[in-house]
Amino acid sequence: MKKISVSIILLVVFIISTGFNLESAIVPKDQILSGGPPKDGIPAILKPNFIRPNQADFLGDNDQVIGVEIDGVTKAYPLNILNWHEVVNDTVNGIPIMVTF
Repeated sequence: MKKISVSIILLVVFIISTGFNLESAIVPKDQILSGGPPKDGIPAILKPNFIRPNQADFLGDNDQVIGVEIDGVTKAYPLNILNWHEVVNDTVNGIPIMVTF
């Protein structure tokens, strides 16, 4: 029995998990490698915790956030956290929202 390379296994897993068709790829299939986590491999934040702005000592003056304001209720979602999770499911003033970028 021949040893199967890790790149072939990753390719098969990628194709099966994403349904991505590589039949017309210009790059040879055995040279295509996974580019990161698989589908659903990055967990969403489902129950975000919030702190007051003066307690956010992990943020610098130039750090970016996605701000949401609904009927006077304001929340900020730092990009340096979204970089790791990509999606936050939250409720603002009783309205369910999803924050992503």
